[in-house]
Amino acid sequence: MSATELNDAPVLDQLRDHWQSICALIVWKLAKDGVKITHQDMEQFAKEDLVLLSHGHYDSFEFKMITKEKAELIAAHELTQRGHA
Repeated sequence: MSATELNDAPVLDQLRDHWQSICALIVWKLAKDGVKITHQDMEQFAKEDLVLLSHGHYDSFEFKMITKEKAELIAAHELTQRGHA
């Protein structure tokens, strides 16, 4: 399983190299008793057409699973939001 960054959004720069802290916060918030990920879970996830959306807000980060197709549309739109000086 690998992660693909579909764009070079600033939020990804902010999160890079902090995956353990982010995972700890997600487990703390959603599953205080822990999370067990099995080989079967990984195989099933690999069959899904989902990617992780990481969205930065002024006071928070948002993570959610979206389809790869939707992620590609968001990445293309994000490119149009940059200056061209």
